[in-house]
Amino acid sequence: MTERRRTIALCRPDTPGREIQHLAARYSLEVVYTVFTDTESSKLTAMIAVQHLIEHDAEVLVISNLSAARITHDQHWRAVLAAADIITSDGPVEYPPPSPDRRTTPSAP
Repeated sequence: MTERRRTIALCRPDTPGREIQHLAARYSLEVVYTVFTDTESSKLTAMIAVQHLIEHDAEVLVISNLSAARITHDQHWRAVLAAADIITSDGPVEYPPPSPDRRTTPSAP
């Protein structure tokens, strides 16, 4: 049996508990603390997340109301991404984000 990873769930007050339970079961997570917040500030939300990750010695953050793309492109989430894995409604956030396809310039001989 796979060991379940310590997890903080960060959600809005109206988030159904079954969404968090579903993500926890899908990714073999043990939710050790749930934070309810309705702030719209990504900076404040990220700070709240880091505080609880540290306080509860968690290695995963579940955020069911944000997408991976939104977190990847928001600078306020960089510290959180460096400290923990993040799982959103559409799956795990890849960090560092994949680099965009770029045309490579042939090097000079």
